[in-house]
Amino acid sequence: MAPITCSRCGKQAEPLASPPLVGRRGQIVQENVCPECWQAWLDQSTLLINHYGIEVADPSQRQQLYAVMAEFLNLRTL
Repeated sequence: MAPITCSRCGKQAEPLASPPLVGRRGQIVQENVCPECWQAWLDQSTLLINHYGIEVADPSQRQQLYAVMAEFLNLRTL
């Protein structure tokens, strides 16, 4: 795959090896987020999930987490 310009840090980087999420959302992340920023999100999301007691199995709470993820990664559409 061709290098991407990361939506969060603005650097040119190789894309993630595979979509990190299922469906279109994962494809958008793979096409727009570098591995370093994706790891930063994973670290941040772990803190958020633990601090706020987010239940990722709950669809409404998961949608809220996706909204925070889009903001964190500077993604307009998710």
